[in-house]
Amino acid sequence: MDGHVWKTYLNMLPPYIRGPSVIVADNFDAHVSQESADAIAEDLFSTLEPLPANCTSTCQPLDVGVMGPFKKILRTLWLEETPVKTAAEKRLAMIKRSIKAWKRITPDAIRRSFEKALPRPEEYVV
Repeated sequence: MDGHVWKTYLNMLPPYIRGPSVIVADNFDAHVSQESADAIAEDLFSTLEPLPANCTSTCQPLDVGVMGPFKKILRTLWLEETPVKTAAEKRLAMIKRSIKAWKRITPDAIRRSFEKALPRPEEYVV
């Protein structure tokens, strides 16, 4: 995701935000820039809160439990393909490969990724 896509995403959020909120983002420069924080404050009446650095495994479960396996499947499929030559052929091959790889990621794998990251009350006994 680049800065343009991030701005597009932020422009799509208003219908889903019912009041002042916290927008949690990773530490990608476009996400945590002052420009981004200002836009979130002014347009969404919300606060930008970056995730702590180096906490992907606990705060971004899809990066670990879904995107890792997805990228592994992409690499495997790429090795099985017949090489293509033109840029257009390469783009089309990547799109088809991505669709094929995504179909191999199960809803259960996505669910397990979130369940693994969610805090459990028994872990926080006072």
